[in-house]
Amino acid sequence: MKTLVTGANGLIGAHIVRELLRHGHDVRCLVRPTSRREALADLPASWAVADLLAPADALDAACADRDTIFHTAAQFAYGLSAASLHNTAVTGTEALLRAAARTGVSRIILTSSSVVFGYSDDGTVIDEDRPLRAGDDEPPYVTAKLAQHRRSLTLAELLGLDVRYACPTMTIGPTAAQLGPSNGMILGYLADPFGATFPGGCNLASARDVAAGHLLIATSGVAGESYLLGSENLTWRQIHAAIAALAGIAPPRITLNNATAYLAAAAEEWRAAMNGRTALATREQAAMVGRYYWYSHAKAAALGYRPQPAHDALVATISWLAASPHVTRETRARMRLAPDIYRSRSEDRH
Repeated sequence: MKTLVTGANGLIGAHIVRELLRHGHDVRCLVRPTSRREALADLPASWAVADLLAPADALDAACADRDTIFHTAAQFAYGLSAASLHNTAVTGTEALLRAAARTGVSRIILTSSSVVFGYSDDGTVIDEDRPLRAGDDEPPYVTAKLAQHRRSLTLAELLGLDVRYACPTMTIGPTAAQLGPSNGMILGYLADPFGATFPGGCNLASARDVAAGHLLIATSGVAGESYLLGSENLTWRQIHAAIAALAGIAPPRITLNNATAYLAAAAEEWRAAMNGRTALATREQAAMVGRYYWYSHAKAAALGYRPQPAHDALVATISWLAASPHVTRETRARMRLAPDIYRSRSEDRH
């Protein structure tokens, strides 16, 4: 394939680039002029520098002579304005799809999100047969992803495009880009001296597996179809206990409800603002406490998707985090890394 990967410097985008190169595909990376490129340094990929909201000729040039686009570019963040999130997710996606139509790109794999299919209050496992969520009373990020998914479905029909939807669950893994909310969840627990957890749960997946899933959708998926890309459904207590065991810190000791989670998030937002950093938890995320974001990846498995256990994804991510500047000296001093972390580092070196 001759591919274009938008958002190529992000967590999922960078792993897609590597997965494509491992399989011998021709890769062009689309990044903004201000984007950092450390995640893709020294890789045999070409570059296109443009914003999704740039003039049409810049996007046309990026799409020229490509047959497949992996569209991962998005703002995955909580606490940003609804207008900013909508602009990137919806206006930017429309601009890209129109450029694809003008330049004759035959296939687009759009990175949507598992959250477009909603959540349950009782641990029900959700699959792609569930209708897209209405989006009422959701955080702006979720609303923007829903609007992106719906608008691209309309445009695909209007423009005669083959658009397929990759819907990752909470994706974790090493990255040279911004920390992001998913990896930030791990860091938040590492830095929490109280060992707080909360009710509900989510589905954890490795960024490398999610990237492999995108490639399977491109080669074996069906136009117009959505594919959930996840791994294990776990409660938050199970996730925090696994983080604690791997990092050698205290297991969960207190359980926050919606009200206490909201107050803790408000305090974290205040501390982050005072220290000029991104908050590890936000009040928007606290409003989602108690929900179960549990999903089935059976449809993707029929294409050959075989994700690793959540434990292995946590090992790789904590190994990277522990050596990164994201972990403070005080947090690092409390950590006693498990043997699995050291084994992972040894395997990476070889």
